[in-house]
Parts: sequence; structure tokens; C-alpha cells
Amino acid sequence: MQIGKTDSHGFTLLELLVAVAILSLISMGAYKLLSDTIMIRERGQVQQRQLRDLQKAMMLIQRDLQQATPRAIRDEFGDVQPAVYLPQPNVLEFSRRGWRNPLQQVRSEIVRLRYRLEGGELLRERWEVLDRSRQTQPERIVLLEKVTDFSIQVVSQGNRSDSWPPLSQSGADRSKVAMPQAVELTFRHPAFGLVKRIMLLPQGEPDASASQD
Repeated sequence: MQIGKTDSHGFTLLELLVAVAILSLISMGAYKLLSDTIMIRERGQVQQRQLRDLQKAMMLIQRDLQQATPRAIRDEFGDVQPAVYLPQPNVLEFSRRGWRNPLQQVRSEIVRLRYRLEGGELLRERWEVLDRSRQTQPERIVLLEKVTDFSIQVVSQGNRSDSWPPLSQSGADRSKVAMPQAVELTFRHPAFGLVKRIMLLPQGEPDASASQD
């Protein structure tokens, strides 16, 4: 009786190479998909953080301006400056009430604020005293970075101006200069483009057109 033989068959070298090539393609595709997913997630997180910072900055500016008060000050040179003051183009100073005092310290509830751009950074500076000396330095925080095309104007009687108080009032008592109606803030954000906001001042000058018959 003849005993049958069983043939054994393994993978050839060509088949192994093809299998390795297919596995490599699948791995590369999976890695590319994972890499793109991580990149999209990181970009989304960056944009969310930028949006949160932008919203926080705009809310802070609006809250400050909504609590602007007609309190003139004396600067470090002893000169009287009005409640709202543009000492130079695109620099805004004003007095703000409502400074919380939870420790009941002996101090005013009014502070002096200044907004300006320096090196692409939107700065908020705060003096804890109103009538300051040359040694008085403001507390500074950076609200936004990589800001361009920064512009601050005041709105008075429907007209926009990058200086305040008006030149026509240069000889008047600066402590009695009325506040403008509103402040217009414009800048370009690196992620969200042009941002423009007009914020009314609570005790700004009345609109002359509204009083006309």
C-alpha cells in the first residue's frame, strides 16, 4: 500500500514583500490621518484660545468705558488733564469708577486707565492714584498680541476725531471739558481680521441734533 504525501506551502519572498508594502501603505495612511486630526485639533484649540482672549479683551474695554466718569486728574508734571484724554494719536486715557475695595482700604474708588499699542501688544495700564507723581508707575497687562492697524477715535456731535479735548477748547479749564459721546476702537487681529467697536460713554456730551426742533 502506498502512503500519500502532504505538500506544505509557505510564503514566497515576493508575497512577503507585497504584504510588507501593503502594511506600510496602511500604516502611512493611518499616521497621516492621525497627524491631520491632531493638527486640526491643535488649530481649533488655538483659535478657541484666541477667540476667548479677544472676547475677554473687548469685554474688559467695554466695561471700563461704561464706567468712565468725568473726573479730571493731574499728571506727573502737575498739569490738569480732562477725564477723557487722547495725549497722542491712538492713545486713550480716562478715569474709571467702580474700583472694587473688598479690604476697605483708604483709597478712592476711581482709577486712571490708559489703552495703547506697543510692539504689536495691546496694553491696558492702570494708575491706582489719580493725581500722580513722576515716580508713579502704572500696572500693565497685555490684552492682545500681534495687533496691527490700531486706531482710537472719539465721537463728538456725530464727528470722529483722533484728538481730545478739541483744539478749540485748549484755552478752557481742562478739568471741565465734557466727555465725548463715544469711543471708536479699530484694529486688525491676526486670526479674525478687522475688529471695530463703538462704545458709548455713560456721561458723554449730549447730541446736539437731538435737541433741535
